[in-house]
Amino acid sequence: MRYYKHKLYLNDSNKGKRVRTAAITILVVLTVSGCAVFEQTVRSTINDAVGAAIEQELGSRIAGYTDVMMWQLAYTQAFYMGGYGFTPGDFEEGQGATWRIEAVDRDDISSFTAERALLKRNEDGSTWWYLKFDADEAEPVEYEVRLSTDFVAREMYVRDPETREVRYHEFTFDDEEVAEADRGDESIEEIGYQTGYFYTEAWDQYRERSERITTGAGSFDTELLLFTAQDAQVYVDDDETDYRNVEYRWWVSRDVPGELVRFEYRDLDDDGMLRGELISLRDDYRARFADL
Repeated sequence: MRYYKHKLYLNDSNKGKRVRTAAITILVVLTVSGCAVFEQTVRSTINDAVGAAIEQELGSRIAGYTDVMMWQLAYTQAFYMGGYGFTPGDFEEGQGATWRIEAVDRDDISSFTAERALLKRNEDGSTWWYLKFDADEAEPVEYEVRLSTDFVAREMYVRDPETREVRYHEFTFDDEEVAEADRGDESIEEIGYQTGYFYTEAWDQYRERSERITTGAGSFDTELLLFTAQDAQVYVDDDETDYRNVEYRWWVSRDVPGELVRFEYRDLDDDGMLRGELISLRDDYRARFADL
């Protein structure tokens, strides 16, 4: 297997480079808010898990976010939850999943739901997706977005959480949009809300045991994978490697679109934990905003 680090920018002409041989393929980390399509290299994961006070701060910041900023918030949490790399080919048209996610910091627990569904595959390889992000301290935001074959956002419809108006946005990748994305990144980073995401090419080296578990979506035969700091080899930048004291536990099944059924992330230095589980699977999603 090979180990890649990517910097993914609004401008899809920027490519990541292979940096060394290792046990996994890392796609990227992203912050929960920011650019129209993911930016930033892999960094530390929630140093301070999002407690109730931070969740309220997130809600107040969301109120001032533009459509581009809010899009990334929904995108990152719907596709790359729990640090587990997302495989879009696992979904059939009309198929979708909803997740309940909790951030725990000692005495505080905050939560949100994230929903993702494949609406349509186009002949050119691009895909239309439905995304929904619903935080405790903010109104839910809904999207229908077209992604290119390399998962770059091209156009989207967004339903305003306050007015319920549906707006259209076509991504331009110009300097103004990139600057807007940067402001979003800086805003959300100020409250420490960020996390890392990894693709594992095979399960065998991380497998702990088989488990049958029950979630809100039903009962599943899963494999429990343990992914540690030694596996992660998290890259801070091109020249520095950060081996943080973190653990990811992923309960996965090949029978579930996206594979992930439950997860736990722990920062063993800071006592922070992020956990989530699948609460709903559906196969009847249809476009409501875009004319598909």
